[in-house]
Amino acid sequence: MTSQIPNEKRRLCADAALKCHGTAYIFERRASSIRRRIKLLSFLGIAVPASVGAIIGAYSFDAEILRLILGVAAAIATIQLLLTIWSIVSGWNQSLAYYLESKSVNYRLSGQYERLSTSTTLSANDFDLEYRVLEREGDIRANLDNQHDISDKEKRMGMRYGLRRFQRPCAGCNLVPTTMKATNCGICGK
Repeated sequence: MTSQIPNEKRRLCADAALKCHGTAYIFERRASSIRRRIKLLSFLGIAVPASVGAIIGAYSFDAEILRLILGVAAAIATIQLLLTIWSIVSGWNQSLAYYLESKSVNYRLSGQYERLSTSTTLSANDFDLEYRVLEREGDIRANLDNQHDISDKEKRMGMRYGLRRFQRPCAGCNLVPTTMKATNCGICGK
C-alpha cells in the first residue's frame, strides 16, 4: 500500500510535522517566560506585605529601622503595582492561556502529520482524506498563531528545533542541528 501514496505527499506531511513542532516550541518558550513573570508578581504581592508585617511584629513601632524598611517596602510595592497594571493591560494571563493552547495543538498536529507521513496501512484515498483534515486544522492554527507576531528570530529558533527533532538537514547550512545554540545560518540560526 505504501507505493500508492506518492512520496511528495509524504514529504508534505513530514514538512508540516516539522513546522508544527517548531511552532509549538516557540509558544512553549513564550509560555515559560510569561509564566515566570506572573509567578514573580504573585510572589511579590504576598512577600512584600508579609515581610512588612513580620518586621513590624518583631520590632517596636518607633524603631528607626522600621522607617527605612517601610520606605524600601513602599518602593518595592510601587514597582509591583506598576508591573501588575502592565500585566493586566498587556493581557499576560490571556497570552499565557493562548500560548499553552497553541503549544498543545501544534505538538498534537506535529505528531499526527508525522504518523501520517509514515503510515503504511492507509489507502491513497484515506491518506488524502486524513491529510486534508489535518491541513485544514493546521491552516486554522497557523492563522491564529500568525496573529501573535512571531519574529524572524523565533521562526529560525522554531526551524532549528524542528530540524533537530526530526534529524533533518537545514536547507541553508545543510547541517542537522544537534543543539539549540544558534549558528550563523539565516534559516536555522542567528
